[in-house]
Amino acid sequence: MGLDCKKVLLFSAFFLSGAVIVLIPCVVVIARRSNNCPVQTTTTVTTPPLTIVTTSPLTIMTTSPTTTWNASDYQSNSEYYQSLINPRNFDQSDNLRLDRLSSPQFHPINGKSVIYLRRQYHMPDLRGSTTTLHWLDLETNTTVQLTRPIWGIHDQQFFWVDNNTILFLSNRASSDLRQIFQLTLSANVAQTADFIDPIQITNYPLNIDNLLVNRQASRLAFSCQVYPNLTIEETVDRQMAEKASDRSIYQFDKIFVRHWDEYMTGRRHHPFLVQIARQSNGIFNFSSKPIDVLFSVDSDSPTRPFGDAKVQWSFSATGNSFAYTRQYDETSAVTWTTNLDIWTVDLSIPGHLSVCITCDNVATDTDPSYSPTDDSILVYRSHSIPGYESDQFKVKIYNRSSTAIIVLDNGDRSIQAVTWSRDGQSLYLEIGEEADNVIYYLSNIFTDRSIILLIRNGTSHNVNVHPIDNLKFVFTHESILEPANIYLYSSNGSIRPLTDHNKVLLSKVKMSIVADKFSFSGYQNDTVWGWHVPPANGTDSSAPLAFLIHGGPQSSWYDAWSYRWNFQSFSSQGYAVIAINFHGSDSYGQNFTDSIIGQYGSFPYEDLKLGLSYALNKFPYINSSRAAALGASYGGFMVNWIAGHPEMSLRFKTLICHNGALDTRAKSYSTDELWFNEHDVGNFTPWDNPAVYEEFNPVNHVANNSFQNNEIV
Repeated sequence: MGLDCKKVLLFSAFFLSGAVIVLIPCVVVIARRSNNCPVQTTTTVTTPPLTIVTTSPLTIMTTSPTTTWNASDYQSNSEYYQSLINPRNFDQSDNLRLDRLSSPQFHPINGKSVIYLRRQYHMPDLRGSTTTLHWLDLETNTTVQLTRPIWGIHDQQFFWVDNNTILFLSNRASSDLRQIFQLTLSANVAQTADFIDPIQITNYPLNIDNLLVNRQASRLAFSCQVYPNLTIEETVDRQMAEKASDRSIYQFDKIFVRHWDEYMTGRRHHPFLVQIARQSNGIFNFSSKPIDVLFSVDSDSPTRPFGDAKVQWSFSATGNSFAYTRQYDETSAVTWTTNLDIWTVDLSIPGHLSVCITCDNVATDTDPSYSPTDDSILVYRSHSIPGYESDQFKVKIYNRSSTAIIVLDNGDRSIQAVTWSRDGQSLYLEIGEEADNVIYYLSNIFTDRSIILLIRNGTSHNVNVHPIDNLKFVFTHESILEPANIYLYSSNGSIRPLTDHNKVLLSKVKMSIVADKFSFSGYQNDTVWGWHVPPANGTDSSAPLAFLIHGGPQSSWYDAWSYRWNFQSFSSQGYAVIAINFHGSDSYGQNFTDSIIGQYGSFPYEDLKLGLSYALNKFPYINSSRAAALGASYGGFMVNWIAGHPEMSLRFKTLICHNGALDTRAKSYSTDELWFNEHDVGNFTPWDNPAVYEEFNPVNHVANNSFQNNEIV
């Protein structure tokens, strides 16, 4: 993307945080889909009945036959890039061709091997992707791709339940619906010569969206999207009837009408609990009728839009208790509240009654995780401020025996994830800290607690603890300079990389090898941090500037790899990258995050002005006359705000707004999550206090746009 002397204002069609929400008791929406959605009312039952899943026995079948496998159409990124002769500058196409690795899990008994997920993309045109299971021997570093890579097929959410058995979700079924599959490993996996074709365990007429298996492999939980008071089959019958009716009108009696990217037409993610047992042929099957835990409850678990059963569901140590997260009250008030609660189910008592253990807190409580040694104890993450989605997450411990809740002191940083040690006495904590996602070890949580920083730089996620050694774990790690790989942390403090699937690709592209953190005096002389990534071709000659503005706004430019706004996609094309973590960013303390409330166009704007001046002075190779400002979401809003303020806009040749608000008051009437806007302006609605929505409204400053040669793209 060349920068010429023409001043360009690029306004993308701004997509507001959600879709249009009409604030009246009942609205009629004309939609393109041909499904009819009748009015829904919320009815909660304390003891849901057993629900039928299929009228015929669950089907056992072999999927992914070789007849559907076209070996000539498969090429790894290593094979493709190996054929390239000369290295070239890294670009976004290269970024999207990278393999994406996630979810490492130790062998559940001896911990001598690891299974993980690998997502690959069709080479070189990126027309399709596939996700497969991979096995890694920790002693020899031998890697085996277990499942066959077929474009459009994705294996996910796997559970290694014994020496040689993995249960997982996949859309390998002949119906193309996600179902539960079983993979059986041979005694010597390293000698596996071909892909292993898994066995299909379930054959439902709906997608299975989430899966969780207890440690004993005696129970599992799965979710389907059902109408609250209907079984899976009844839901399918209703969908078929609606489709046959060819009606295209939806009637809503509450909001949300639309949440993020989907219309809320009545179906909900409900968790189903079922007993499982291994048959004489070695294949697992259901040994009881699945029970819909939320039958007749108009709510989701996992929660929408980003809830994940891996963190929002938990089985206890014995497998006799189940905990889950859901919205407490699914009425129209849900659009004004962040109140999530944790519910527990005693599976040893008939009826499977759900009990709320966090209903005293009207802010977010989520991510329950039972102790691996004690059924009465679980930890979870919790907010204290209602309606504030960026409040500090603290760790709380619940003890069912005493109904006591203990709050662990984690300073002023927010906890991103919690993982138990195997002995149930300590916790691994993922914490955002000055634009790194670090890992701490909190030992002896019930006695004399102490905390140790284990992994400092970059972004670390997905901690999975060794089944024998409490101080050994696998995890994923990434940085601005390197995409995610899987690593092993050993009890002696050593860290060893386990994967290098992208090694060939990265050897064939030129990228920046430096990412500098810098600090300066921002608004009110507060210390503000930013990133400087120099061009891949060096700093010996003048370079244009990509001045990146993050969204959120309560997020940060982390030392992390991105498949979207990737610093390397700019720096490898000859740009210097400057990215400021202004007031309101997370990972610098909760007070710093909270400072943006009511100050959308002031504190961050001043930080960006000061940060730009500091960077141009500190890095003199940057050509200040060839600068572009780019931002998405809140960053797009800020680009629009800059456009109306010549003191800043005249410093740029190009302004690029991606899905950012131009009219903040109009946005407040059209967005979906009403708690977000209203909290961030100081807890006012646009009709109670319209002035606070106009104070930092870019549309009021359009007349100040100082572009001599406008080009709207």
